[in-house]
Amino acid sequence: MFGNDFPGALVETGQFEGDALVYRSGFQAEGATLKLRNVTRVTAPGTLVSEEYMAMKDAPETLLVRVDAKKR
Repeated sequence: MFGNDFPGALVETGQFEGDALVYRSGFQAEGATLKLRNVTRVTAPGTLVSEEYMAMKDAPETLLVRVDAKKR
């Protein structure tokens, strides 16, 4: 992932957790640690859902973006 508020690239590590592919990462922003978690799963043949969650410091995660993709 690349951003315009920090230099370089963000490396995420991932693994399957059940039927979901989960990537986790974190970086420093404005003196605090920002944590990201992306969860992607197939929901039906030719369809998947990907959700990106974020948390600042020790706050609970909040949904940042959800993508529903369907093969045409």
